Amino acid sequence: MMSAADPITQERVYRALKADYLAGIFRAGEKLEIQDIADRHGASKTPVREAACRLMGEGLVEPDSAGGFRVTLATPPALIHLYAWNTHLLLGLAQRLKKSVLSRTLDRFSHAGFGSTPVEIATLTGSIFLAFAEATGNLEAIATIAQINERLFYPRVSGAAKVKEAARELRTMTNSAVVDVHKSVHRRIESYHERRIVHQQKIIQKAEERRISSAI
Repeated sequence: MMSAADPITQERVYRALKADYLAGIFRAGEKLEIQDIADRHGASKTPVREAACRLMGEGLVEPDSAGGFRVTLATPPALIHLYAWNTHLLLGLAQRLKKSVLSRTLDRFSHAGFGSTPVEIATLTGSIFLAFAEATGNLEAIATIAQINERLFYPRVSGAAKVKEAARELRTMTNSAVVDVHKSVHRRIESYHERRIVHQQKIIQKAEERRISSAI
């Protein structure tokens, strides 16, 4: 049996665990069952823990209060900041693209199926936003948007519970048949993220109302 310290095993398990994460087999806040993961990927528990530590450094998992790790359950304030940051990045990227390049980027998705499950919706959303970064050719932009996509994957899955509505939103996002494509994309990106920011603000407000009510 290969040593748990073997770098090839470590990398294999890390990639496999991240693939599990992005396949949507977990849920936000779910505890990682180290032994189950080790069994599934033919490894000992040590490289699984090492992989979880790497994912923790990427913000995808976090320490569980009972010990071990769980899939990160992002707080509303954290999500608000992340959505806002993603908005600023995407608006900057889209604005730098020539009209023809931006239209071609959107047209990549014109015949795409927009998803029949929340996981498919979340995956496609990430692909659309990553396409803006890829169109610039800037490797730092690509890496940054890819990392944000991973951190927002499970919030996007949760937010796509109404699949038809979510698919319609993406279809609108990628429509290039407009007079001013830059203005349209700018408005769509802002609206997409603003809806999610407002939703998180409402969650915060309701929690504060419950706190005040219980204190009376």
